[in-house]
Amino acid sequence: MKIISVNKYYWHKGGSEAVFFAEKNLLELHGHSVIPFSMRHKNNLATDYSRYFVDEVDYLKIGLAGKLSAALKVIYSLDAKRKMDSLLSTEVIDISHFHIFQHQISPSVFGPLKKKNIPIVLTLHDLKPMCPNYKMYTHGAVCEKCMGRRFYNCLLNKCTKDSAFKSMVNVVEMYMHYALQYYQNVDKYISPSNFHRNKMIKFGYPEGQIVTIPNFIDASQFEISNEDHGYGLYFGRLSDEKDVCTLLEACKKCPNIPVVIVGNGPAEGSLKQLAKDLGLNNVQFLGYKVGKNLIDVVQKASFTILTSRIYENCPMSILESHATGKAVIASHIGGIPELIKDGQDGFTFESGNPDDLAEKMIFLWRDKNTRVSMGLSGRKKIETEFTPERHYDQLISVYSSLL
Repeated sequence: MKIISVNKYYWHKGGSEAVFFAEKNLLELHGHSVIPFSMRHKNNLATDYSRYFVDEVDYLKIGLAGKLSAALKVIYSLDAKRKMDSLLSTEVIDISHFHIFQHQISPSVFGPLKKKNIPIVLTLHDLKPMCPNYKMYTHGAVCEKCMGRRFYNCLLNKCTKDSAFKSMVNVVEMYMHYALQYYQNVDKYISPSNFHRNKMIKFGYPEGQIVTIPNFIDASQFEISNEDHGYGLYFGRLSDEKDVCTLLEACKKCPNIPVVIVGNGPAEGSLKQLAKDLGLNNVQFLGYKVGKNLIDVVQKASFTILTSRIYENCPMSILESHATGKAVIASHIGGIPELIKDGQDGFTFESGNPDDLAEKMIFLWRDKNTRVSMGLSGRKKIETEFTPERHYDQLISVYSSLL
């Protein structure tokens, strides 16, 4: 089978790219040919297909004229359409599979694919088909005001980076893409969580158009850790919606529990200031880590913590924690409760509630046997429910049903 795999970044930028590349490698391991379609970037991995990649667009570094041109590309990219046409003129494709592609690539590439009767599969890494700013989160709170295609609320509330112009672009983008039937004509949506699938159904999509296939992880690549260096660990993006401030407030309530924070992001400075204001001597910021350096920190943790105030999907940080044999404490929001068997391989706590979080942290800190037992239970779950083999079988079942 020959598959076009579409993602706007062709380098390991974040969690979505980790899933994108892992799935690409999994398909190739089973003998399929996977052709990437992406955006040009200095960090891109090498590929023979880079000549078909769209020109780079960095919305943070362009001037006013560039922003106007880029705004049009968000709605409809002629460059992306031409590049897709060119690729399809030289390759015979069975399936197209989209990951994160909006804005820099845009759904303009759907047309050439439909013209050649190539089925379109789209993995819901986020909530973009329902929400102009893709998060269902704005100004510090979950927001579903655009439900029922009332996308104008994005402009009224300046939901896209608190900018009227950017919000207006996203509103026009959504109304245009629905008018052109782009999202409606996706042949099959893959949701990594039942939560996101149910949101799509609530938004009006047919149940049969969306299937739940969780992310996967190869447990054989992670050693079960027997180390416990005595600290709780948060690792992930440092941004407002990740709600690390609730973790810091919880740390104030349990000053005897050391906590390590790994990651970077726009909220890094304010979080360090908050830790200082709270007088926290038990919190250490280690900055950004990736690969072996990150896994080493995870393996030495007593347990891991995931705070969030948005509709999380299927966070890889939970799967990675369980793969190393660590218990997880995470916000009870979005798809997170689907990944944690409360009291068996970790705990969920009320999102935004530092008292509840502190209570769960203290419990695990005081009972090493329980947290070890929970970690092993999480590892067993990974080895049975989130394997590459299971993911591959489910994915190929979707592809086969469309051919």
